[in-house]
Amino acid sequence: MKKLCLMFAVVLTVLLTACGEMSQQDVVDKLTSNVEDAKSYYATGVMEVDNNGQVYQYNVEVAYQKDNKYKVTLKNETTNNEQIILKNDEGVFVLTPALNKQFKFQSDWPLSSSQVYLYQSLITDILNDAEAVFEATEDAYTFETKANYHGNRDLVSQKITFDKKELTPTEVYVVDSKGEPRISMKFSSFDFDKKFKDGYFDCQQTMEYSQETMGEGSLAANIDSELYPAYLPEGTTLVNKQAIDIQDGERVIMTFSGDEEFTMIQEPVAYNESTGVEPVSGQPVMINGTIGALSDNSVTWVEGGVECFLVSDTLEMEELVSVAASVSNLAEK
Repeated sequence: MKKLCLMFAVVLTVLLTACGEMSQQDVVDKLTSNVEDAKSYYATGVMEVDNNGQVYQYNVEVAYQKDNKYKVTLKNETTNNEQIILKNDEGVFVLTPALNKQFKFQSDWPLSSSQVYLYQSLITDILNDAEAVFEATEDAYTFETKANYHGNRDLVSQKITFDKKELTPTEVYVVDSKGEPRISMKFSSFDFDKKFKDGYFDCQQTMEYSQETMGEGSLAANIDSELYPAYLPEGTTLVNKQAIDIQDGERVIMTFSGDEEFTMIQEPVAYNESTGVEPVSGQPVMINGTIGALSDNSVTWVEGGVECFLVSDTLEMEELVSVAASVSNLAEK
């Protein structure tokens, strides 16, 4: 009888252990294994970006195929227009089909910074943060980690939630230094081992397919006043503004001087008649959900149908992005 009771106790202990919660290290190990073993995946969801109370919403599609092929499609819910980040054997591209523009970057994207919609990036941020906070709930595992959004030092931390059964991401929230939510990504689907057609990650085929299927979109400028940065470095003010007539409207040049100096140029976006790829030095960077180009001393992006160019010989890269990220259709102050 004693032996029988002992055997029952051992079996019960094993069963309870097997059915118990996974530890933080167990979850990290499994997430790492998922990344290493994944031949492909396809995910969809909705991303929201809050810029000074103005919320931008994007439908997001993410495709990955081993080795090192990515396609991220960001579709603006308001304008019905798309931007596509594409990485293949030829390099890193950012496509804007409505403008017929293709940019090729000399970049190590997506490894250069956090990416709210990429499985690999989320796992990397967890692995890189020795102080990550872990929580297990009834149906989810959550990590709070430091954020590393390239050039944007105001995005300091993120909360990443995974489905407990599948260990696929369900929600990501990125907050600023005040704890205010700035970016959210809510996944509606996530499927491993997705099969993609030949040419799915080809730059030209992607551009042509998007232009054929995206429907009517609008990138025309629709503002009553110039775009203006809500954030300025301390001691810096607007000292000059000049408007020049161009074919599609006005080019506005703003000069800011003081302790830090920079120039901001804005003009209506124009359709690119050529079919070539424009090389860009620097990194793709997310500005309010729009993918721009960031170099050592400048950043270029499109904001509400207006193409913006911000350049400075004195601002550090992080300050440059902070100014750009604050730009919106505000009345000049």
